[in-house]
Amino acid sequence: ERALQAATNVQKKIEKGELTGALAGVPVAIKDNMCTEGMLTTCSSKILKNFIPTFSAEAVLNLEKAGVVIIGKTNMDEFGLHNRNFRIWHN
Repeated sequence: ERALQAATNVQKKIEKGELTGALAGVPVAIKDNMCTEGMLTTCSSKILKNFIPTFSAEAVLNLEKAGVVIIGKTNMDEFGLHNRNFRIWHN
């Protein structure tokens, strides 16, 4: 429902000429480590399994100002700590 409401609002702004940027109306999923107001944000951790932030990260706010339609969150390793492509080289 949230995404549909956002899409409706963005479409109205596009039709009025208020949103003309390249991102206006583009559906976007936000990585789960970025706070998004009112949307479950867990960083894929059991510690944050019920965390719903009361604010949005600045990057999310900028995307919303550009007219993107947030459709959900993407998955990730817990807190982004288990990147299997990352190697530590020792001397």
